[in-house]
Amino acid sequence: MMTSDDGLFRWLDYIHKYGLAFLRGVPLNKDEIIKVVQRFAYVKQTSYGITFDVVNEPDPEAHLAFTGVHLDHHTDMNYREKSPGLQLLHCMKADVLSGEELENVGGESFFVDGFAIANWLRETHPAAFHVLTSTAVKFSIVNKGHRYSQKVPIICVDKAGDIEEVHVNNRTMGPLQVPSHLVLPFYHAYKILTNKIRDGSHELRFHMQPKDLVLFNNRRALHGRTQFDPSKISRHLIGCYTDSDEMMSKYDSFLIGSH
Repeated sequence: MMTSDDGLFRWLDYIHKYGLAFLRGVPLNKDEIIKVVQRFAYVKQTSYGITFDVVNEPDPEAHLAFTGVHLDHHTDMNYREKSPGLQLLHCMKADVLSGEELENVGGESFFVDGFAIANWLRETHPAAFHVLTSTAVKFSIVNKGHRYSQKVPIICVDKAGDIEEVHVNNRTMGPLQVPSHLVLPFYHAYKILTNKIRDGSHELRFHMQPKDLVLFNNRRALHGRTQFDPSKISRHLIGCYTDSDEMMSKYDSFLIGSH
């Protein structure tokens, strides 16, 4: 991927088709994730910095991603005017400390195709699909003294009705602000959606290993992590964001050219 246009094209093609792609053998350098992004785009700086470290922190006010707590399926930064299109995570360390097998210490990463779930909802529960595409939900967060807030439907569709984005995050989603007669239909629809997301039928689950890097569509692929005990495993991921239109521009240049 780093040395040939054919490799880069194939990697971006996976992102375009499935919303998720992996690299193996990525060197364990802190800035290697930036070099990967620069093959097709540029890093999008956010309130978390140019890159951010996902590592356990002994701070009771730390973001849950920086603890060993279970993280439910979610998309990031729904509270921004436009959530980042793509996210990358590079595994720097996954050391088992207790002598146990890796499979027994927790800390598995998991992903679900939100577009597949949304299409399932439209086919099996059309009324619920309509509710979740027509009701704006307020997502908000306070980070480093700054409040961010945005309203957006759980499922976004274009004028043709095609699914464009999925926004799910039970940690930043606020109480529904709609007329009272719409509250129960919304939460009923939301429960159907989240039960399907969590039932495992669309889930990819695995332990990230050092030198693994994953790139995923943050407005399509829901991600999360199982609970782990920091006394049994030491995990360190480096993450960053980038814009999907930059990726698509590079991808389209290949389609116009030799591919």
